[in-house]
Amino acid sequence: MNDLWSACSVQNKSANWFKQVAQRAEALGQQRLRVGVTGLSGAGKTTFITSLINQLENHRKGLLARRAPFDRLESVRWQRESVEQPFPYLESLSALSSNPARWPESTADLSRVVIDLRFQPQGLLRKVQPVKQLRLEILDYPGEWLLDLPLLQLDYGQWCEQMADWLEQEPRRSLAGPLRDQLLEVDPAAPADLQQLAELKAAWSDFLMRCRTEAGLSRNQPARFLQPGSDVAAEMLEFVPLLRANRHSIAPADSWFGICSGRFDYYRDFVVRAFYDEHFRHLDQQVLLVDMLGPMDAGEAALVDLRDAMEAVLSSFDYGRSGLLARLLRFRPRIRRLAFCATKVDKVSPEQQRAVQQCLEDLLLDRLAEVRHGGVEVRGLPLSAIRATRQEGDNLIAGLEGQDGWVRYRPGSIPAHLPQSLQLDSPELLPLRPPPGLHRSEPFPHYRMDDLVAWIIEGAQL
Repeated sequence: MNDLWSACSVQNKSANWFKQVAQRAEALGQQRLRVGVTGLSGAGKTTFITSLINQLENHRKGLLARRAPFDRLESVRWQRESVEQPFPYLESLSALSSNPARWPESTADLSRVVIDLRFQPQGLLRKVQPVKQLRLEILDYPGEWLLDLPLLQLDYGQWCEQMADWLEQEPRRSLAGPLRDQLLEVDPAAPADLQQLAELKAAWSDFLMRCRTEAGLSRNQPARFLQPGSDVAAEMLEFVPLLRANRHSIAPADSWFGICSGRFDYYRDFVVRAFYDEHFRHLDQQVLLVDMLGPMDAGEAALVDLRDAMEAVLSSFDYGRSGLLARLLRFRPRIRRLAFCATKVDKVSPEQQRAVQQCLEDLLLDRLAEVRHGGVEVRGLPLSAIRATRQEGDNLIAGLEGQDGWVRYRPGSIPAHLPQSLQLDSPELLPLRPPPGLHRSEPFPHYRMDDLVAWIIEGAQL
């Protein structure tokens, strides 16, 4: 009996050991891929992430089924129970599949995407190799927040100088109206009037909103004045640029300069830097989404502002190779692959879509050259995460937001290259609604999402 018990005990221990070995082997087969989806407000990040999850969930039905390694993709699981602040995928699907269909709400706070993928192994030893597992992690956030990253390089006085310079230039000078004179009247060294400060802060927030909505400008700081999120005390957002202050200014703690500079420092160090450190310093890859057509439609000032904004944002990230030794020595990892995409290109004809991407590359030519010189793999793709149009001859057919029925239109001209002057005719774009009949169980119509998803997964060793 003891021998039988011993035999059973040994058998159980052996079974447990084999189970533990299998679990460890399976764990060793799991990779983690952190992808930063970066884009300013209006670039279509929420729609892109929704489409990305949809394409992966329907990988057997769509274009992904025809390409490696998706022919070995066994299962896809979108995680939400164990994820803090999960991405509102179901809410986005509800908007897109409603009647009439509508675009998902823009992101108002942080959210996270975690997708687990299981791939069958390949090669001669595939029968004895564990299943390959990949955890894809993506962060969604208000696009405005990106514009705060350049603040990490400035103190309050330098920021005041920068804002004074911006307010000297059109269209910001006209959009500011009497606010500019009110800010010039404030003596930085005088005792702060907190009631007046609150009023000026509200006026500055309204000014930033006009810059975005009326002039199509991108550089609107502080970004959390437009989308505060849930992690910032309202009082710490009450500061404004004092146009008579500069980097050499010194004033008492209770002065206008003392109060505003203290709150600016808190905002920079505990809001902007914390956001960057937690979410962007450990990225493996980056997808940069840019609504190029919007600024092309808005005009030269919007294109200049987009260029300066994207150059400043790209300068805030670390690009280049980071080998195993660097990671072991706890050097900061660097982004090694970058895809940059002109979005919403379904608004123009197929022949024009490549031209839109080329115009984006022309706009960011110098900065992209620096990124490539750092050894980063760079890929440019014109993209439509959800295609809202269909072609009929030289015309496009689509539905307009807020209207029933369909319209047939011919897009305006798109130059093969962006003029050096940034002056070009407006393509006269229409506000399109999503196509009808979208369903979670079917892959959404798109333009080149399969290329981009495949490029992302190429970054893993599967």
